[in-house]
Amino acid sequence: MYTDEQRRRHIFDLQTFLRRIQRAQGYARPIAADGIFGPETASAVRDFQRQNGLPVTGTADYDTWTAIYLAYLALLAGDVLPAAVSFFPAGANAALSAGDRGASVFVLQLMLNTAMPHFANAAPVPLTGEYDADTVAGVRRAQGLFLLPQTGVTDRATWEALALLHNGFFGRTPLTWLDQMP
Repeated sequence: MYTDEQRRRHIFDLQTFLRRIQRAQGYARPIAADGIFGPETASAVRDFQRQNGLPVTGTADYDTWTAIYLAYLALLAGDVLPAAVSFFPAGANAALSAGDRGASVFVLQLMLNTAMPHFANAAPVPLTGEYDADTVAGVRRAQGLFLLPQTGVTDRATWEALALLHNGFFGRTPLTWLDQMP
C-alpha cells in the first residue's frame, strides 16, 4: 500500500530534482521542496514538459518523471566534487612551484581559470600542466585576493583557498563537510 508519507517523500524528491534543474537554468526563484504537490510544483512540471517536448499536463507521469530524473542525474554528475582537491602533493611542506609539471599543476590551472576571472578579471592561464610564468602570475593574483603572501608558489593554504573558492563558486560541498555528513 502506498502511504501518505511515501507520497510526500516522492513529491519532495520530484521537487528536489526540479529545483536543481531550475537552478541550472538560472531561475531566480527555483521551486521549494516541501513535499506538497501544489500549483508551484505543477507549474514547474509543465515548464519542464514544455522545454523537453513532453505532453504538457502538469502531472509527473512515468515519462515525465523519468525525463526529470535523467536531467537531474546529468546535472548531479557535474556537481561531483572536483578531483582537484585530492591531487595536491602529500606531505606537510608540499608545494607546487615553477618548473613542476603533471596532473596537480593541470588541476591548479583549471581552478585558476574557472573561478578567478569572476573575481580578478584575469586572463586565462594556458592549460599546459606545466608550472610556467603564466601559472606563477595566476597564483600570485589568487594569493593577493586571498590575502596570502604573493609568492607565486602554491602551498597548502593557497591550494585550499582556491579549492574552496572553486567549490563555492560552483555550488559544491566543501570536503570537510562531507566528513561530517551521516
